Amino acid sequence: MFEMLDAAAAKMNSRVCVGLDPTPDRVPISDIGVFNRSIVDATKDVASAFKLQFAYYEAMGVKGMIILEKTIQYIRKVAPDHVIIGDGKRGDILMTATAYATAMFEVWDVDIATIYAYQGSDTVEPFLQYPGRGVYIVCRTTNPSSRDIQDLIVDGTDGRTRVFDRVADLADRWAGTENVGLVVAATFPDDLRTLRSRHPNPHFLIPGVGAQGGEAEETARAGANEQGGGFVINSSRGIIYASRNPEDFDYEAGRAAELLRDQINDALKPDGLNPQTISLE
Repeated sequence: MFEMLDAAAAKMNSRVCVGLDPTPDRVPISDIGVFNRSIVDATKDVASAFKLQFAYYEAMGVKGMIILEKTIQYIRKVAPDHVIIGDGKRGDILMTATAYATAMFEVWDVDIATIYAYQGSDTVEPFLQYPGRGVYIVCRTTNPSSRDIQDLIVDGTDGRTRVFDRVADLADRWAGTENVGLVVAATFPDDLRTLRSRHPNPHFLIPGVGAQGGEAEETARAGANEQGGGFVINSSRGIIYASRNPEDFDYEAGRAAELLRDQINDALKPDGLNPQTISLE
């Protein structure tokens, strides 16, 4: 799956993942389904992946789940080479994890699911029974209070291993299968850089650029593997709400995604080009 994602990124010349996270009070038109389709149409030529955060659709009840289903179907139709990430952050004991995996891959038909590994490796295993599908294990998250847990020192490691380090170590068990990656936040660039140095193989999904304060060029350089790939950078609010004007929200979303693509690509050029940061919100 992550070979496929890197191939999509190469084909589109883009490591941008567009987060389709609509909320009724912010979407500039009344029909959220039309809004999603318009964003997809406007950004598909400058992105390689789309991420749907399930919570936003679940909050709208049955109507939201129908929008989620139709959005996934629409992406499959108009952007068949793009990767779809189902951001549900599922995590539970073995039998429940098996049900979650069935839902994500057989019902919702996403390519990659986000999951927690807090309960241990057996909660990850059910998601690995689907050839050609993948998971991003939540490792280092964007929120400031993530330090409450993720920064705790693991006993017996002489103060050298934190909880998020141990999660990354766990992911390394499966990294060779090309279907396990990590969620690592742009809002902690030093940790992102260290994780990439220690874990060169897993693919990274990097949220936090744009509205949450992460800086695109620094993030790209910190998250890239030795081949200059191995990651996508997600932006949700910074792209889909680039404009709140019903007349041009789709155009501005496309422009914001294009700017992010260019920032990432410039940061990865061999000459180290580092243009002035462009705000995406």
